[in-house]
Amino acid sequence: MLRHPTRKPAIVALVAGSVLLTACANSGGSSSSSSGASTGVSGDTVTLGAAVSLTGALAREGILTREGYDLCTDVVNAKGLQIGGKKVKLAITYQDDKSAPDTAGQLIDQFNDKGNKLILGPYGSATTEAAAAVVERNGQVMVDSSGADDKIFTKGYKRTFAVLSPASKYLSAIVTAVNELATPKPKTVAILSADDGFSKTAADGAKTEAGKVGWNVVATNYFPSRATDVSSSLTQIRGLKPDLVLGSVHLEEGIAIIRQSRELGVTPMAFGETVAPPTPDFASTLGPQAEGVLGSSQWTKEGKGKDEWFGTAADYNASFQQKFGREPEYHAAEATAACFAFVEAMTKANSADPNKVLDAVAALDTDSFFGQIKFNQTGLNIYKPMAVIQIQQGQQVAVWPKTDKTSAMRWPVATS
Repeated sequence: MLRHPTRKPAIVALVAGSVLLTACANSGGSSSSSSGASTGVSGDTVTLGAAVSLTGALAREGILTREGYDLCTDVVNAKGLQIGGKKVKLAITYQDDKSAPDTAGQLIDQFNDKGNKLILGPYGSATTEAAAAVVERNGQVMVDSSGADDKIFTKGYKRTFAVLSPASKYLSAIVTAVNELATPKPKTVAILSADDGFSKTAADGAKTEAGKVGWNVVATNYFPSRATDVSSSLTQIRGLKPDLVLGSVHLEEGIAIIRQSRELGVTPMAFGETVAPPTPDFASTLGPQAEGVLGSSQWTKEGKGKDEWFGTAADYNASFQQKFGREPEYHAAEATAACFAFVEAMTKANSADPNKVLDAVAALDTDSFFGQIKFNQTGLNIYKPMAVIQIQQGQQVAVWPKTDKTSAMRWPVATS
């Protein structure tokens, strides 16, 4: 049985084989405006709406997300999308949510007013949670690319689906990897976390996993989300001399932990963090200080999996490099995977009707360049594992799982 309730025909915004007409947001364009989008129905274009953080505190990750969405439209339009017996174009209408949850929710409403029923998720858990509530109310459908907080999926939403592994797996993956690969094994760990929902959920996952492997969690300290000064938290753990310091963070907070640890003399065997290390700005900003930092990643180019649109993870890596002139990281890959889920669902449904697409998304069970995509009854993808990377010689390399690694994990890492 699928996870959505019976719906009344009155909420059906599109008929089978029909698609929305748009006049903006082509796959390679830089415009974030949807001013040209039409509320009419046409047979040549299907439009997905996306409220993304193009400015504000999460702009760096938001722009990476948009790049992943843009690559999807390029590949799909080059190969040709068949819906309702005809070839149609895929387009994305962007709006800037300014990294603000309230704005994200308002933009989802605006998409709905213009007839955009199929929504690609924003960047981040807070904005995604705000969007999910509006999507549910409006009878839209959203595929979430980066809202990982498990708590989003405890609210009974039936129309939001996350292609990525949940937040509870981010830091716990580093714990598992270190316990499996490190010699000598750490005995103590300190966890530093931002106080947003995603970060706290990831920190809780790490504490649980650390207990399972027999590590002593000597401290769990929280600091304000988006903090650039975490010296107080670091000072509190300095005297405890933990073997491993884990940061449940985003980019700015992750950079601050590493930089200020050096300044304050916090020198564990290694550091591990969520989100920040796989982001290109992490290593370029920190330089040699980034060496040896472990990071949890939703995707690596060494990952297993293949699909007919993007090929293997290595194929996806090559396509991204050709378009953007650099290798992708997981923010882009998970965004493309969300778009891929919509494309697969529309293909299977042979329709862009939002309710038929909803049925098809809920029933997806497919391999992809991103890994397995299959949703449980709450909309979470619990079937795709996390990976762990490490910064080595300024580059991120895959170190876990062993089947996907490109380099041995360095341990211990000199941090003084």
